[in-house]
Amino acid sequence: RALGEVEIPWIRVHYAYPTGLTPEVLAAYREVPNVLPYLDLPLQHSHPEVLRAMNRPWQEGVNGQLLQRIREQLPDAVLRTTFIVGYPGETEEQFEHLLEFVQEQRFDHVGVFCFSPEDGTPAADLPNAVPAEVAEARRGRLMEAQQAISAERNGAWVGRIVDVLVEQENPSSGELIGRCLRFAPDVDGEVRIRAGSHGAAASAGTMVPVRITAADIYDLEGEVVGAQEMVDAVRHS
Repeated sequence: RALGEVEIPWIRVHYAYPTGLTPEVLAAYREVPNVLPYLDLPLQHSHPEVLRAMNRPWQEGVNGQLLQRIREQLPDAVLRTTFIVGYPGETEEQFEHLLEFVQEQRFDHVGVFCFSPEDGTPAADLPNAVPAEVAEARRGRLMEAQQAISAERNGAWVGRIVDVLVEQENPSSGELIGRCLRFAPDVDGEVRIRAGSHGAAASAGTMVPVRITAADIYDLEGEVVGAQEMVDAVRHS
């Protein structure tokens, strides 16, 4: 709640450790206007045996319950997470468990990494290494499944009017590039912005209302909405 006192219009919390997302913390997300309902959750995997191998046994009973609680308290929450495939000992069955988990939970954004041993870490000495080509194939399958989900999640925003923070102009196309609440810098997509049909425009460093007109796997497109259009939209909402 203290973040509500900071004079920054948008704050996203990254690496939100699951055990810290208590009902009280989720209530603060809902009630503090400048803390966006964007949660970056480092879940890593879904299968109990893989989680135990990762020394995250407590997470087995947390994943599903936590995601349900988030969606109940924050219906418009944007959920990002990361997973590791090819962890030593990961079987095809365990990977399929993760694949089904992702298809069921329908995250907005997912990053997938192949396990890479680091000298001096306990995981570096684990037996039953997964061949690199197997890990890469699993990563490709998981990303392919998520891309369809991401396209659907982005597509649900077409027709909506959202606030967009304009960041820069694309020198080759003249389009403005910005971000709405569902896109964090560096890791997520962007909003490509055109001037509105009534001449409404924007400039870098401003926050403007944008009607989303198109979406793809990663990005959104839209046009700036003028004051009269905003009034009309409110009247018809």
